[in-house]
Amino acid sequence: MNVVFLSIGNEILAGDTVNTNVSWLGKMLTELGCHIQAQITVPDKHNSIQEALDSIMKNNPDLIITTGGLGPTEDDITRQVIFEYIGTDYEFDEQYWNKLKQRFERFGFDIPESNRSQALVPIEGKVIPNSVGSARGFQFKVDSTDLIILPGVPAEMKSMMRESVIPYVQSQGVSTPNIKLLRTTGIPESVLIEKIQPATDKEHHCTIGYYPSYHGVDIRLTSKTQEDLTILSNEISNILGHLIYTTGKIDIADVIVRLAVKKSTTIATAESCTGGLIGHRITEVSGSSKAFLGGVIAYNNDVKQLGLGIQPSTLQNFGAVSAETAEEMAKNILSKFQADYGLSVTGIAGPTGGTKEKPVGLVYIGLACKGNIKVKKLQFGDHRSRNKLRSSQSALNILRMALIDA
Repeated sequence: MNVVFLSIGNEILAGDTVNTNVSWLGKMLTELGCHIQAQITVPDKHNSIQEALDSIMKNNPDLIITTGGLGPTEDDITRQVIFEYIGTDYEFDEQYWNKLKQRFERFGFDIPESNRSQALVPIEGKVIPNSVGSARGFQFKVDSTDLIILPGVPAEMKSMMRESVIPYVQSQGVSTPNIKLLRTTGIPESVLIEKIQPATDKEHHCTIGYYPSYHGVDIRLTSKTQEDLTILSNEISNILGHLIYTTGKIDIADVIVRLAVKKSTTIATAESCTGGLIGHRITEVSGSSKAFLGGVIAYNNDVKQLGLGIQPSTLQNFGAVSAETAEEMAKNILSKFQADYGLSVTGIAGPTGGTKEKPVGLVYIGLACKGNIKVKKLQFGDHRSRNKLRSSQSALNILRMALIDA
């Protein structure tokens, strides 16, 4: 099934809103076996929407999905433009309007008259229910092409896709490919590709995709047969070993919690430059309370001393960003929380604060357990958010490796 996405919205073109919808839609439909032909974004303008549809229709896609422009404001014109494009009349759904009024009343508001547009339904075509929000979607048939209209609010769009659109796509006989996702961390993409070349240079009948991020590199394998997929996956796994932290869409924090719970192990964290990000990622996992005891965000040197018991001489002689401080942080949080593992991180997130001796992006990660303390020095770039993400990922991976070896 060939699919085209049409995103509608001035805010997307202006960069005020990041279009995460197309990324999510692309992943979901590709996994179903669809081929994404194009992704197009146009402003909330009558002619722009119609011209985009005319252009898309020339390639005869099996499915067009539009997102955006179904709200109650003046610039939400998608509904009216699509009705006109299809050539269908519409009517006012009094029953749905009453439901909308009741919904607003539950929150203590009178419904604005502008919301009346959301109760309009076409004479031709189908209505796609919205269990999360107020803007319902629509489905039309234009020659041999299905045209599906969805709101742009991500939570609403995803809900409607899962409840209505995906089941419809599956009913059209789409052949779901065999897919396996291998998630790696701690190795650059170019090094990774070279490392697994003995496996990928062979005739494997698979499609290989590499998807780098600040968390690592995902290797996505796709094949028509499960046998070919299994053979290549096993060969790559044998080469990379523990560089692969999981298969499937699982965060490294999930892996850590599962390992820790399985081994009846407890964890405590002492964070400086990551500002609690490591603890946040761990506690995003359901059941993490069985393994994660808590942590201290010791951003300030006074807190490092008072909250973690770091010796003033350590800070004075070596500095807050040092192997010695990271070691004490890990050791002291281990003792303070009576945990099995104490994980620490201290660094210069940037973009300011660096020196020639200690540049921006310098990070020390400490791990203490059972009388054994290790510290790793890392050097990242000068982007603050990226440095925090990379530091948290590296720290979690160090903890993961320790749990595996325990």
